[in-house]
Amino acid sequence: MGWASPARGAGPEMERRPPDTGEAWLLSYADLITNLLIFFLVLLSAATISESRMQTISKYLSGQESPHSLERIEEELRKQVREHGLEMLIATDKTDEGLEVSLNSGLVFDTGDAAIRPEQVQAVDTMLETLVPYADKYRFAVEGHTDSQPITPGGRYASNWELSTARANAVRHRLQLLGVAPARVRVEGYADTKPLPEDKLDGLSEAERLARHRRVVVRIY
Repeated sequence: MGWASPARGAGPEMERRPPDTGEAWLLSYADLITNLLIFFLVLLSAATISESRMQTISKYLSGQESPHSLERIEEELRKQVREHGLEMLIATDKTDEGLEVSLNSGLVFDTGDAAIRPEQVQAVDTMLETLVPYADKYRFAVEGHTDSQPITPGGRYASNWELSTARANAVRHRLQLLGVAPARVRVEGYADTKPLPEDKLDGLSEAERLARHRRVVVRIY
């Protein structure tokens, strides 16, 4: 009995088995999961980026400045400051946290007091009125800051905490009178816990350094 001969036409190529494709879908699935992960990471990053940073990115990508951007608001404020001669009273600074508008507490308030001086009310309102048209787009944080000198015992306020908060609240009250909804504003009192950085105090005397620390900041974000 002899061996059976192979079927006609059969050869090595006919005997090879095709590759097993039963798990090929896993590659596409892994790609999909990776893309979804990247997508949600981008969303998370965008959610934590401040409005100020988003505007900087947008300007870089488009090459155009939004008419309601913080940079445009700062330009308008600086124009008002120059026109009304308020350089000693008001300063602006755009940071990653928003646009900061600082009021010199030594000029706006009497020592140890949180009532805006009557002769400075109009100047403060002029600055705040510039911000009112943007109240629907932005929120406001009014921050009170003091120097490190303790409050004189027997005064109206027990400590710099109460004084800084009361001064911030006085400016918040002006914002509300000018038309900003209370829900758009928050008040923060920091006493002397957030001093200005040293690069903004270079060359100043001790008295001038203390004066710079005494401020109320309206932060638009």
